[in-house]
Amino acid sequence: MIGGNEIRSDLAAHVDAIARLFPDVEIVKSTVVREHGSWVVRVVVDREGGVSIDLCEDINRRLAQRIDEMGQNAPDYQIEVESAGLERQLYTPANYRRFAGKQAKVVTSQQLANRVEFTGPIVAADDVAVVIDDPHAGATAVPYAIIKHARLVYDPRSDLKKPRFP
Repeated sequence: MIGGNEIRSDLAAHVDAIARLFPDVEIVKSTVVREHGSWVVRVVVDREGGVSIDLCEDINRRLAQRIDEMGQNAPDYQIEVESAGLERQLYTPANYRRFAGKQAKVVTSQQLANRVEFTGPIVAADDVAVVIDDPHAGATAVPYAIIKHARLVYDPRSDLKKPRFP
């Protein structure tokens, strides 16, 4: 019988392997937790152009196949695959660079320029900080080390500017 940490590690490795099968898909976040006697593998994905239900189903199916290949060592499990959504979380400097120019909301764990919340377009991002052009604080460099959480801010008006289907 294999232990819980080894099962968690094996399941996480399967998520990593699936990520290589979908090179155009970003695994935004994945977690493996034990709930009510079974393992739950949660995967949040994003892709340029959006995430469809079909894509989530495909990732789910392939992940289940890989876990089932563990044979007798396969634990009882559930898989949840979901889109990061329109107001997706931002975790890494690469996330901020990818969404440069987009509206974001950043909450910090300590005050910066007498504020803990900054909302505005992402102006720049390097490996140390992201610059948010907040209408109240101006362009402010927010170090990643003090970011509590951050997400994109969806503006429905941007959908109205997209070209219509023929």
